[in-house]
Amino acid sequence: MNFLRIKWLVMRKLVFLLDDTILSMGLFGSSNETKCKKCGTVLTDPERLKKHQEVAHNKKKEKCRACGSEFDSSEDLRKHKKNCK
Repeated sequence: MNFLRIKWLVMRKLVFLLDDTILSMGLFGSSNETKCKKCGTVLTDPERLKKHQEVAHNKKKEKCRACGSEFDSSEDLRKHKKNCK
């Protein structure tokens, strides 16, 4: 792995840590609104929380009626339906 890749990975991790710190301190919106009740993951907004809950905790797959393909989220199924015949 080259130096720039390592530097990018370290900076990315620092950004996530900073985001979590800001959320936990209540400086960037209410952390109660965006904390997953099942696993405790804190997300930046309610839409991301909804997506997280669908993908991480939804045991039921969304199924395309036309072709039978299964998807983790309703959003992925919606995108698939645009091109499914």
